[in-house]
Amino acid sequence: MVLFPYTRKALAAVKWEWRFLLDTIGSAVQYSAQVIRFIATGQFNFRHFLQQLAFVGIDTLGISLIMTIFAGMVISLQIAKEMVNQGAGDYVGALVSMALIRELAPIMTAFAVIAMAGSAYAAELSAMQITSQVSALEVLHVSPIRYLVMPRVLAGIVALPLMNIITAFAGIMGGMLVSNLLAGVSYGQYLDSVWTQTQTKDLVAMLLKSGVFGFIIFIMSTTIGINTTGGSREVGLATTRAVVWSFILMALMDYVLTYMIYGTRS
Repeated sequence: MVLFPYTRKALAAVKWEWRFLLDTIGSAVQYSAQVIRFIATGQFNFRHFLQQLAFVGIDTLGISLIMTIFAGMVISLQIAKEMVNQGAGDYVGALVSMALIRELAPIMTAFAVIAMAGSAYAAELSAMQITSQVSALEVLHVSPIRYLVMPRVLAGIVALPLMNIITAFAGIMGGMLVSNLLAGVSYGQYLDSVWTQTQTKDLVAMLLKSGVFGFIIFIMSTTIGINTTGGSREVGLATTRAVVWSFILMALMDYVLTYMIYGTRS
């Protein structure tokens, strides 16, 4: 008689997923080294890079803007009236911009990119793998890492910081509109607070986070996709795993970067 069969199955599934994660991270490190080598030796197709950059930067920008604009509006909705009542209306813009630039804009932009581009890449490459298209590239002496992985990873590293600049600005403007309509904070007062309280360190942190997030999202998505084996069912599993593990690793790296930038004593 087997005791707690469902508990054993659950533990076995958890063990399998962690083993899968470690194997994927090992492959991702190897692929990253190959990407660096290809770039250093000039084996870089600029046209493929631009195609992926357009897909990541343009196709996912709309949902990223919607998420960050409403994030800025919600923050203002919650704090503007209370801060004005407490005589701290001059700091509404500073708090909204600080929350967006330091944390919400990079996170929400990355969430949108994972949901739209990361999942699409995992599904695309896993379908190519199980239909032997990746093997066909190898037969033609074309490196799948150079042709499939490198342009997508570089597009993520470049696109996310550029998108974050736009989304953070849009979120700040959304917060400005709500604080003016609901709490009477003037546009000049709000923008002056943003300008005086935002530090160069905050902007550098935002760009650094977004670049790292872009690398994590696309190296994980492409690695999981290109290492998929089996049939059509595995395409769905690969897509799900790419999204889940990209979320988890991004959250972990967000804490590490935030601690390194803001958590240590100056």
